[in-house]
Amino acid sequence: MNENENQTLIRRWLEAADAGFQADFGAFFVPEYRGHLSGRIHMDLEELVRLERRFAAAFTDVKRAIDDLLAVDDKVVLRLTTTADHTGEWQGIAPTGRRVIFTGMVIYRIENGRIAESWGEIDFGSLWRQLTAPAAN
Repeated sequence: MNENENQTLIRRWLEAADAGFQADFGAFFVPEYRGHLSGRIHMDLEELVRLERRFAAAFTDVKRAIDDLLAVDDKVVLRLTTTADHTGEWQGIAPTGRRVIFTGMVIYRIENGRIAESWGEIDFGSLWRQLTAPAAN
C-alpha cells in the first residue's frame, strides 16, 4: 500500500471507532497485532478489542477529530482530540454525564493493508481529572 492508502485505512478505523467499535477488527488489524500504550501497556488484538469496547460502553456521542495525519513509508502518525459523554462506568468511576475532551497521539505500522503495530500516548490524566473533579455549582 502507498502512504495515501495507509492514511485512508486510519481514517476508516477512526470512523469505526466513532461508531462504537462494532466493526470487524480483523478488517483493520493483522491477527498478530501488537499494541503499545503509554510505554507500559502491551496488548494483543484480543486485549485491544476488549479495551476499545469497554471504552465504547462507558462513553457515548464520541467524536474523534484528526488534528494531524502524516504518513511515511509503512507508518502513519495520528494526533487527535476526542470528545465524549461519560454515560457508563469506566475504571471504577460511575457515570458522571460530563462531556470530556482529551488528546492523544498514535503511530501505526501498516502491513499488507492492515495495522500490525501501534504506539499510543493518550492523555488519560486529563480524562481522569475531568471525571473526578468536584461538580461545579
